[in-house]
Amino acid sequence: MMKRAALLVGLICANCGGGNVEAPHVDPVPTVTAHRDGPHMRVEGQLGSIDEAATKKTFAQLADQFQTCQTSGLKRIEYLSGDVKFFLRIGEDGKAKWGYLEKSTLGDIDTERCLMNIAMSTSWPAPDGGEAEIQYDGLGFDPPPSARAPTEWPSDKIATVLGKHSEALNKCAEAGKGAKFNVTAYVVPGGKVQSVGVATDTKDGADQIDCIVSAVKAMKMPTPGSWAAKVTFQL
Repeated sequence: MMKRAALLVGLICANCGGGNVEAPHVDPVPTVTAHRDGPHMRVEGQLGSIDEAATKKTFAQLADQFQTCQTSGLKRIEYLSGDVKFFLRIGEDGKAKWGYLEKSTLGDIDTERCLMNIAMSTSWPAPDGGEAEIQYDGLGFDPPPSARAPTEWPSDKIATVLGKHSEALNKCAEAGKGAKFNVTAYVVPGGKVQSVGVATDTKDGADQIDCIVSAVKAMKMPTPGSWAAKVTFQL
């Protein structure tokens, strides 16, 4: 079940010569709820500006499409859940030029790509005066009520495994030209990696996601016992 979308919008214009302009509070659309720690959507204009209300409305209209991504993923991973944060570069024609997930704890690359494909194929408000960048935080998915949640592992649980595979992981990360990566994986009984998801903080990092997914899927993890585990770590 998709549980939340963005509430707060800010605008930054590189040509304006000022700092961040905090937008007024806007009540969420029906069925949209907030993170307890304050989800937000930030719209930045590097060369121009983009209509914050129209951008927020566009995200709200995508809710059902985003939900289909989790629904599809649940057929493979019955406890699939997590939060994501989008980064999108919008051209002057309102089309997304490129983008990636700055944050994701979904743990499934296929679901993450489904979300990004929707965002990239959407018609966004056309920026005024140049391209704009959008950061959208607060989209999250709960597991179905009937699903048993995986055991949450701390990252140090797999420190030894990561050390054994450090050469492969470092090769992927170095090609990202200084990018940072947030990796989430589900591990099933026997220590097999069921699925992997990756978020990054740069466009160059986005190009290395497949490399990291392949490296992590090849790992033999500790067995979580009789039920799956979920672990998140940074590179």
